[in-house]
Amino acid sequence: MLAIVLLGIFVLIALRAPIFVALGAPGLAYLYAKGIPFGLAPQRIIGTVNDSILAAVPMFLLAGRLMNFCGATERIFNLAQAVVGHIRGGLGYVAVLASMIFSAMSGSAAADAVGVGTVTVKAMRERGYDPAFAAGVTLSASTLAPIIPPSIIMIIYGATANVSIGKLFVGGIVPGLMIVCFLMATVGILSHKRGYPKGESFSFKRLWRTLWDAALVILTPVFIIGSIFSGICTPTEAGVIAVIYVMLLGFFYGTLTVPDLSREIIGAGTAVGALLLIVSISGLDGWIFSREQLPVLLSGQVTSLTTDPTLIVILILLVVLVLGMFMDATPIILMVVPAISPLINATGIDPIHVGVLFCIMCVIGLITPPVGVALYGVSMVSKLPIERVFWASLPFFLALMISIGVLVAFPQIITFLPSLMFGK
Repeated sequence: MLAIVLLGIFVLIALRAPIFVALGAPGLAYLYAKGIPFGLAPQRIIGTVNDSILAAVPMFLLAGRLMNFCGATERIFNLAQAVVGHIRGGLGYVAVLASMIFSAMSGSAAADAVGVGTVTVKAMRERGYDPAFAAGVTLSASTLAPIIPPSIIMIIYGATANVSIGKLFVGGIVPGLMIVCFLMATVGILSHKRGYPKGESFSFKRLWRTLWDAALVILTPVFIIGSIFSGICTPTEAGVIAVIYVMLLGFFYGTLTVPDLSREIIGAGTAVGALLLIVSISGLDGWIFSREQLPVLLSGQVTSLTTDPTLIVILILLVVLVLGMFMDATPIILMVVPAISPLINATGIDPIHVGVLFCIMCVIGLITPPVGVALYGVSMVSKLPIERVFWASLPFFLALMISIGVLVAFPQIITFLPSLMFGK
């Protein structure tokens, strides 16, 4: 019966049924076939979202949407251009650096791809860069948003796997910075090979001016991350602080009005409603997987192949990579994590190490066809076909995969900072 439920989920997803239907219909069919009262379904559905940590999701999502009304993207772009724009292929570096800064405020790859991409792709086109290169580097850099805290994907993972979200956030910092270096190295290689232009000469005066102009904006991640790491507040409370700060910032700059605020609250509520509907429905599937002992079966099958923790992590990441080509990050987390958590605990794998890697690999799915949300976003803002954007992003995709290989081989890159700040 378990196999039929899993097959039903994948078939419905392949048929492009809404995700909540694909997750919920096989579950209800299971209850009917087993003669289990349907009253169990609402219990599991409501119980799944009855978790205060999930309240952080709408807060960070709303904060990211409101950032667009503070002129954040333009201010961040100008600052990044003052820092690295003078190098050959400088606007490629600017796209990566701007995405890194914006990532520490939005937590969403789609928001990063559209927000930063709108500015960077236009600027690179005007300076004579290949439009496909501009789209490719913007798309790849958008993967930083769910890695560098705050990260909506990490919040959902932490709530699902019962892992400290604070530790996941801290664990994503060094890998995020490392990926920035890999992406910038790729930009440098391609820029020199293709002869892309340099920008204006470096100027301390311009750097100071743009830093001063963006100072209040870049304080946003300082408040978010600092309040969590210092133990002053939880991720949910930090999300509330971020919303209040960004809202006041918008009013201070005069770029945010009450109608704008109302519209963005409704928009964020609509998006979160759809997301949490999927999360809640997954609770029923999680109960079915547990009842049918899927985690035990999976653990037995994997350990019969290998007991090496590194190989187990690689197997998990390969599964996530394949699923990511056809599914969004949220349903992957909700379907896979309950099944692999016992395996992770049984084999002694560090849950923070595999959690951060899992989230990074989910992010890779956001830039790959046929269901890459960020891929569609960059295609829209660059006005280029999806296929051309994806092919242009392949060198950066390779850089991302190499960085994941390094993180798998050296877990301490992820785990040392959480251990240092939170202890074992």
